[in-house]
Amino acid sequence: MAPPSLKRPIISDFQDPVEFMRAMIEYRKKTERSFSVHAATASLRKVSPALVSLILKKQRKITLDRVEEIAKLLQLNASEKIYFKNWLERNERGAEESDKPGDANSRQRKEVSTHILSDWINVYVKDCFQLEKVQKQPSLVHQYLASYAHPKRIDKAIEFLLREGHLRRTMDGRIVVEANLAVADPKVPSKKIRQFHKGAMGVAKTALDLFPPTERLANTLIMPLNEKSYADLTELIREFSERLQDFAAQNQEPGERLYQLIVNLSPTGGKVE
Repeated sequence: MAPPSLKRPIISDFQDPVEFMRAMIEYRKKTERSFSVHAATASLRKVSPALVSLILKKQRKITLDRVEEIAKLLQLNASEKIYFKNWLERNERGAEESDKPGDANSRQRKEVSTHILSDWINVYVKDCFQLEKVQKQPSLVHQYLASYAHPKRIDKAIEFLLREGHLRRTMDGRIVVEANLAVADPKVPSKKIRQFHKGAMGVAKTALDLFPPTERLANTLIMPLNEKSYADLTELIREFSERLQDFAAQNQEPGERLYQLIVNLSPTGGKVE
């Protein structure tokens, strides 16, 4: 366990991936008695103590094909690994040094408070405006969400989203999203988020009756887990979720209809003692 005065390096505080890598290695050395680069790289492919040394001396570059193995060396969590990968991709594309590494374009991803969930339908209304037809003819949003909300509720949501800056009007009269992906991810339980998830489950339940299997995908897996396997599975889901958010934020393909994807892991009953 790390001493109280020693904090884990925060990736967004760094301007250089090599400096972050150096800081994480130092952190592991100071918090894990048995840690050494030599031992940690023994089971890794494409990463050796010699390569790590050259990277830290900036005599070799961190390449994308080594991201997975370096993430294991640094013990990055799912969010950090996606951030780190995006960082390197930006560098390889020749992003300007003044750009903040790892940040998505302001039109792609936006961190928001749970205020947007004052009504869970707000998220669905907002994302309908990623569809070009709805941007040009906002009244179509009533048609798209007719199964889930009354027109007055949808109009109220549009007013809220415009007022709060989640939607904006363009010079040619269209209404567009300010950011492709709005992320609200507090570290404490939230009633608003619970209500949103309940609403999303309701939408999914309705879709089972409204749409044929050719237009939807439903897949349920039931398995027994213990504390360790549960932690392993949740980390796998977190990594998948980060990749999904990255895809949603950067997707530039024009949409034809709105889809939702739910990843839900929950107990089916009590513990057997």
